[in-house]
Amino acid sequence: MIRTVGIVIPAANEEDSIGACLSALTQARRHLRRVAAHDIDVRILVVLDSCTDRTASIVALHDVERLTCVAGRVGAAREAGVERLLTDAGVRSSELWLANTDADSTVPREWLAGMLEEADRGAHLVLGTVLPGPGLEHATQRLWARCHHLRENHPHVHGANFGIRADSYSALGGWPPLSSGEDVALAQRATRAAHLRVVRTASIPVWTSTRVTGRAPRGFSSYLRGLTATPSP
Repeated sequence: MIRTVGIVIPAANEEDSIGACLSALTQARRHLRRVAAHDIDVRILVVLDSCTDRTASIVALHDVERLTCVAGRVGAAREAGVERLLTDAGVRSSELWLANTDADSTVPREWLAGMLEEADRGAHLVLGTVLPGPGLEHATQRLWARCHHLRENHPHVHGANFGIRADSYSALGGWPPLSSGEDVALAQRATRAAHLRVVRTASIPVWTSTRVTGRAPRGFSSYLRGLTATPSP
């Protein structure tokens, strides 16, 4: 049974988006506490990675925890956040759920409740989908819809919508030290582990930024940039 949820949000100069991200997570935390069958401790941890803008001061306005680092890579920032949660969770790792999203994303109210429903059914890893937020050109939106299968058992992996039980996370070796693609690599490890149950669901999509510049060299912004450059059929 999951008794604690730890949410890790890496943030590097995200002053334009971190407020909306944390407001959405606060709503998801409130909703989970309303619908959960037992008391669940929900911790929201923002990992401030080399921030030089107003991100830290905006985070301070919210009821969340903060960790400062100079990782310089989103995967390393995620790892630092998870290590903090593992160190002082106060529960067994099998009772800790690690929910991951991004600072330029907003989760739905049912996000945490949906993940824990799957965990209660025996899921070790939950891979959700993302939807592009406002601002995407119509032609790019069409290309996006053609390339994404927003259904159960979908093929996608997104760090912005990624949940894993802490004991499984540790057994798999944690976030790999990559400049980008750490989410895909960890999901692949879990899929190859026959004893782990991996759930791919489209029921709790996360809205993410449509900006075409970002931290990860081959991350979501890079993908959108490629779609923007693709000629329309």
